[in-house]
Amino acid sequence: MQYLYYNMSCEVAIGAVVFDRVNSIIILQSIKKLSDTATIVVPRAFSRATVSGKLTSMEKRNITDFIKVDDTVSIKLGYNGSLHEEFKGYVTKLGADMPLQVECMDEMAKLKKNNYVKVFSKASLKDVLNYIAPGHKHEIIDDVDLGKFTIDNKSAFQVLELLRKNYGLHSYFKDGILNVGFPISLTPVATHRYVVNKNVRARSNDLKFVKKDDVKLLLKAISINRNGQRLFSEFGDKGGVQRTLHFTGKTIGELRKLAEKNYKSLSFDGYQGMLPCWGEPRTIAGDAVEITDPKYNERNGKYLIEAVTIKFNGSDGFLRENKLGLKL
Repeated sequence: MQYLYYNMSCEVAIGAVVFDRVNSIIILQSIKKLSDTATIVVPRAFSRATVSGKLTSMEKRNITDFIKVDDTVSIKLGYNGSLHEEFKGYVTKLGADMPLQVECMDEMAKLKKNNYVKVFSKASLKDVLNYIAPGHKHEIIDDVDLGKFTIDNKSAFQVLELLRKNYGLHSYFKDGILNVGFPISLTPVATHRYVVNKNVRARSNDLKFVKKDDVKLLLKAISINRNGQRLFSEFGDKGGVQRTLHFTGKTIGELRKLAEKNYKSLSFDGYQGMLPCWGEPRTIAGDAVEITDPKYNERNGKYLIEAVTIKFNGSDGFLRENKLGLKL
């Protein structure tokens, strides 16, 4: 995009209502959380909006007359009328105050509305996903044998949270497909390039360049094997901050080598913190970012984007805050 001036643009569709004016929008993405969420703050009073494809007067009417919990939501943001969908999901809560606050969640919202009871004498990850989310396509990054697996009166969302806590398997929706696997197996699809003090918001820059010797780290590697047995190995600095990595089908020797390899990705001379940028380029949690510092070439590096916070409002503009993860 080559524009002399950049004007913020938005299009929000909730149910049958489409409007292009909001007080603010905040979208939260993270590879460490099960769902993406969005908060839309809109005036209760509109002069007009598009309802079921027709431009409709909203005089003496309230937008809550037209929207409800469970309605579909699409948020498109951009500059100068060039819009890209940043969030797709459902309304989970409508506020009672003015201006109106609309809470939203991605496809995970649907997986909160069911309930299961089942005991698997022996289950793979694929078996469990087919049972709790039969209506969704799955992308299994790491197929794991879970051994005996019990679902005791839990929703699909709660089962996925159980897989995260007990097995280190993270789940997220991308393009309508449920992806499940270990974060360490994630391969970034896109790489975005940033130059410090050029397309990075310097005034709100809280990036910190740290030396690996200043941060003590102890990695604990866990492998879940075919019979559900777990093997453990450690590598790093005794007494350091503990991080856990999960794998499947590894020996003790392989676990130690993997722990050592990943230690070098997590204990490094490089940037930590939040990389504050503008609305474009369109970074997404799970992408990679390549940072160049013209003043300090030794600080150049490539990092995984662990989380992205998107902000859109009249005071601050259209912003992205990218939380940096491991060094690639």
